[in-house]
Amino acid sequence: MENNTLLNDNQHVLQALGGKVDLLKGSTILITGSNGFLGRTIISFLNFLNTERFSSADCVTFHAIDYQDHDICKSMLDLFPGDIDYIFNCAGIASPKKYLKAPVETLDVSYLGTKNVFELAMARNTKSIIMYSSSEVYGTPRPEDIPTPETVDGSVPTFGNRSCYDIGKNVLESLSYVYHTKYQSPVNVLRPFNLYGPLMDINDGRIVPNICKAMLEGRDFSIYGNGQQTRTYCYVADAMVYMFEILLSQSFGEIYNVGSDDEELSAIDLAGITYGFMRPKDSNAIVTDYPGDYPNQEPRRRCPDITKVKNLSGYSPKYSLLDGFKSCYDYFKSEYYQ
Repeated sequence: MENNTLLNDNQHVLQALGGKVDLLKGSTILITGSNGFLGRTIISFLNFLNTERFSSADCVTFHAIDYQDHDICKSMLDLFPGDIDYIFNCAGIASPKKYLKAPVETLDVSYLGTKNVFELAMARNTKSIIMYSSSEVYGTPRPEDIPTPETVDGSVPTFGNRSCYDIGKNVLESLSYVYHTKYQSPVNVLRPFNLYGPLMDINDGRIVPNICKAMLEGRDFSIYGNGQQTRTYCYVADAMVYMFEILLSQSFGEIYNVGSDDEELSAIDLAGITYGFMRPKDSNAIVTDYPGDYPNQEPRRRCPDITKVKNLSGYSPKYSLLDGFKSCYDYFKSEYYQ
């Protein structure tokens, strides 16, 4: 039975999308990186649609591909003989702890994997492709470029401990431009800004699951560096509305920021708000140095201008930070700590 948190999230996304989801009836969808945070969230929603919205004759068929199933750095043409209507290319190594350990593989997925997705899409008559980039392609924007619109040209180092991820996403975007302009591939690029949600890996090292895990285990939460790096945080159910609006649009060759236009919060601010709300026992937030398994060259600020995606969808984020955080906390507690 579906966890109540996921059920509520999926109901929210369906209500926000309304009748547009009927465009997915009877379609075939490929989700690469299906065992990651976004892949699992998309699959949860598609299963919900098949159960709650579509009849057996209209249900969505989806192929979920993870590294254990197939390395997308190798051709996928033999895996899928029939047409694929839609592709979410979620494959990538987004956890800082993980890409620090696998920098070559991180670059390979962004270049070779992206090329293979495009080659498959061209051979299988795909109608719409979502490519996931990252807000990190902006680097640390100038103060006058915050909130940051898609028109800002970012600057990220090529020679650093985060470069394999950041530059890899730049390569993914360049490939998307080339395949769209040269081959008319129906692709849009998404730049997510600190999305979080219950299907994150609780051990992946990002700040929201880290806080939840520390609270649930009754130990201190470590804020890395000086704690003044700022972000805005977007709950995944809001982001999912944007993802499907973009997937089902008829406009291609675009880049969209996907995130929240709430105020920027420093890591210290985020910890203070969530700890003040949850009041956990035996757990406090403390400022510490970056650990050796976490890349320390992170952007100092990230705050998106989401006007473009709001204009496309007519939708504004609905989840408050505390609502989203509580959903994650409750899910982690029910799944890992019962």
